[in-house]
Amino acid sequence: MVASAAVGGIYLLTQEPIATSQTAKINGAIAQVVPAFDNRPAEEAVRLAVGGGDTTTAAAANPTLRETQADTITVYPATLNGEAVGYAVETFSNSGLGGRMSLMVGFLPDGTIQDISVISHNETPGLGDKIQKEKSNFIETRFVGKNPADPAFRLAVTKDGGSVDAITASTISSRAFTGAVKQAFEVWQAWLNDRPVEATSGATATAAGAKKHASTARKAKPQEAEEEDFEFDPSAVKGALPYDASTGATATATTDPDAANTQKGGE
Repeated sequence: MVASAAVGGIYLLTQEPIATSQTAKINGAIAQVVPAFDNRPAEEAVRLAVGGGDTTTAAAANPTLRETQADTITVYPATLNGEAVGYAVETFSNSGLGGRMSLMVGFLPDGTIQDISVISHNETPGLGDKIQKEKSNFIETRFVGKNPADPAFRLAVTKDGGSVDAITASTISSRAFTGAVKQAFEVWQAWLNDRPVEATSGATATAAGAKKHASTARKAKPQEAEEEDFEFDPSAVKGALPYDASTGATATATTDPDAANTQKGGE
């Protein structure tokens, strides 16, 4: 009884700081990827379940809900003087070399990608972790300023017939990152247009009864990825650690982001 009470007390003491830290991390990511705004996007967040669930409107940011409902896309509308200036979309992929990665993708009202922030990932240091801005110009040169509604820009890596050049020796990480961005765009568009859409993951996102903002962007066509013809053995690279945006990067930045990596192995 005493032990149970002690554990319960510790949980209550740590729950609020953890939730506060998570909320601050999300708010920081939102501010990085959309133009200046004067509303509170986290309080207007719309959580869209991928896999047949329904849309729910969050009264406030809820990190605990975010963790328990892992397969959701969250849309944060950003407005200035009552006018939509952008949308931050919290998205994910479970197909990274190290498993799940989470991103915040910022879209302008017309669908143009304003910016992208990596919230968390477990990719290989020196290779797949170049999805981070601190490690390479992957985000700036492949995504920023591009519009997934533009037929000339196909959200897939070039190996899969798309427009995105993969990071050298990191096709798997690049493909997962690109898929997460594509999923963000498609699910966001479904919410704007109040219709279901087949997301990149193959799941269906259902939008229901949330307030929409006008947009002229149209949905990109789904892309089926082919099997990777080269598998990387993670055991060949030692010291791979998870990355979390709240604590910073885990590996040393390289001076030439797109140069071929001489480290043994590759994705």
